Amino acid sequence: MLVFFIHGVAESKVKFAQDLKYLIKDELSQRGKDLPYFHSGFYADVLNKKDKIWNFIDQDLKKLKEQNPNINLQDIFRGQEIRREFLSDFVGDAFTYLNLERGAKIREAIAGHLEDFIVNHPEEKDFHIVAHSMGTVILWDILFSDKFQPGDAAYKIRSLILEKVNLKSITTMGSPIILFNMILDITLEQVNKFALIFQEQPIRWTNIIHSSDLIAYPISSSLKISDSCNLSVKNKFISTVANDLEKTVRGVAEFPAIEAASNVNPGINQAFSVAAIASGAPDAHVNYWKCSQTAKILVDNILGDEEKIIDLVIERLKKVPGMTITLIEGKDSAQKPDSKMDNDWDRYFGNFDKLQENFQFLDSSGKLRMRDNVAQIPHVSVYNQLGNCQFKGYVGLLHANGLRQEVEVIKQKYRLKIS
Repeated sequence: MLVFFIHGVAESKVKFAQDLKYLIKDELSQRGKDLPYFHSGFYADVLNKKDKIWNFIDQDLKKLKEQNPNINLQDIFRGQEIRREFLSDFVGDAFTYLNLERGAKIREAIAGHLEDFIVNHPEEKDFHIVAHSMGTVILWDILFSDKFQPGDAAYKIRSLILEKVNLKSITTMGSPIILFNMILDITLEQVNKFALIFQEQPIRWTNIIHSSDLIAYPISSSLKISDSCNLSVKNKFISTVANDLEKTVRGVAEFPAIEAASNVNPGINQAFSVAAIASGAPDAHVNYWKCSQTAKILVDNILGDEEKIIDLVIERLKKVPGMTITLIEGKDSAQKPDSKMDNDWDRYFGNFDKLQENFQFLDSSGKLRMRDNVAQIPHVSVYNQLGNCQFKGYVGLLHANGLRQEVEVIKQKYRLKIS
């Protein structure tokens, strides 16, 4: 098995994928699967003149300060850090690739890495591509564009993929493909033409989006060509906070005084929302490389494993407003339900503390149970197929109906119906 990485913005190290490689290896080892060979398609040495550009900008700011000694440069030219370290990196890389000459050199660099990788592992045929940020746009262009000149390295890359290996999956992270395609203008017919070459099975394409990543966007609906298309595209979202600053801003926004003020002036809530996104966006865009959730989604795509309903249910329950989580467990030694205790409890307390829901999931991955306590506060728990509790949580009276409604939705969608 071969896994080939294509990096995105602001990468200056050849070992840019190292952390994610370790996470992937760990995930595969836990599942008892063989480890793949990795290779990183590094092209940053072709990239842009950002340092030179910022030297000019710094000179202009210095002149402005000399002419106006009392001026605050951080105020007159705000957000310098995010301009320098994030926006200019992304914009610079994007414009560099869109330059015809430099774009061709980037494709040449990637083709060279890919050829070396395949030649050095001739016995390995299963091939998987992982791309990030601007790297996803470059991959999109390489695979599907019909605008290249004869002899362009894109044709060599396609030839290697089609003739030397079996492309099994594509994983994109932090991808702005849907935006850049307004420039590249690649049609669905071009995508379908490439995908139809793979007749044995659809190419699995998973697009990973962190909720705070302003550069990442869903793409599955934009790639729905026809039922016969040999391309299976799914969006997967990671909804964790990107860093401590975003967590703090979101926490402050939930203070009762702030929520009360937001009810009077909705602009306050909007301001905190913008502040949280601004705090988390840069880290959200680069943290895919260090994220265990990314590794899990990626390995699911590589192996062709469908996500279990129990995992989907737990993710939904975690997002219920007001949810207090008392247990998240990933081990087989977790607590098991005691049916005798449940029966005794029902006999003594009856409707005062009653099991309201108890149903199996369609795919046999587990079951959900929900009980109202004496105060009519719902407590929900989720058990795996071995009977081990994987999740426990509850909400207060204020959010009780919200939890009950969510459990009803889960029940209608995922319950195993017993005839």
